[in-house]
Amino acid sequence: MKKFFKIFSIITVNILLLIILLFISDFILYKLTVNPKKYFEENPLSDSIPKFHYELKEPNITFIELDDYFDGQDDISRGRKPAGLQYCSEAKKNNCHPIVLFGDSFAHGQYLHYNQNFGFKLSNALKRPVYIRAIPGSGIQHMYYQVSDDMVKSFYDQVPPTDTVFYILIDDHFLRMMIFSDFDIPGGHVFLRYTLKNHKLIKDNYQNKFLNLLKASYTIRAVNLKYLDFILKNNLCADKLTDFMLEYFVQTRSILEKKWNKKINFTVIFYDNDEINYKNLLRKKLEDNNFTVIDTDELTNEDLNSEKYLMQDNLHPTEAAWDLLTPLIIKKAKL
Repeated sequence: MKKFFKIFSIITVNILLLIILLFISDFILYKLTVNPKKYFEENPLSDSIPKFHYELKEPNITFIELDDYFDGQDDISRGRKPAGLQYCSEAKKNNCHPIVLFGDSFAHGQYLHYNQNFGFKLSNALKRPVYIRAIPGSGIQHMYYQVSDDMVKSFYDQVPPTDTVFYILIDDHFLRMMIFSDFDIPGGHVFLRYTLKNHKLIKDNYQNKFLNLLKASYTIRAVNLKYLDFILKNNLCADKLTDFMLEYFVQTRSILEKKWNKKINFTVIFYDNDEINYKNLLRKKLEDNNFTVIDTDELTNEDLNSEKYLMQDNLHPTEAAWDLLTPLIIKKAKL
């Protein structure tokens, strides 16, 4: 019995020491990364520096409150209203063929006016409504979340059945798909995350206080970011990463086809102004699973990183980029 208590005491003391060391490490890392000038340069949309804290009960999960999000109130952070609803009037409803557009700020048209973004130009060119379900700063999991999670009751109320879906993919979506907690050490938010188990996408348990503590730790965030920087550039991880991303596409399409009782023509657009990791491998897997893939790098010889086509201060496509690409995408997608 004495031996048991001795072992128990040693374990308890070591656990307490680890917690104290973790707290000290967290506090030091926090202080090193909240220099106001540096922080606001790296987070231009932030209006304050997150306070040092641990949120164990109700972590601030980004981009999950979506029922009233797509209201078009601004061109930066709020979701877009559908484009081209006039093409689906009561008289034309039987011949109405809407399009759904998923993605992040590129698909959203962040920093562009409503009539300058891809969704609007696609709608105007095809005379079809486009439901822009893109969320700035989001990842591929937010597409799956919208169509699969009971929390987003509004999706099927707001988006009518269709047979045409687009997703605009950029290289950063691999990082967003894998991130454990947040994109910088000061944090303040938790990114929506799933893990893949036996071909099932399992959302993290945000009621688990221990898991929330790990996500809130500044030290663990720093380690996770370094780890991701390594694996995202490691060719040994290529199959695992591309299989994971493929699963989001396959399962999203499957859910929509069952819900709407129709086959979905699903097109993935690689917006390749910044080389997409494992692009060729991912493309092959998508095409083998009957997805259409369009690579902007193959559509034009124009430099999409030039000042004409990319806003140099925030690195998002200009209206000129969508003026150039929209008709080329329509032609390639055979719409």
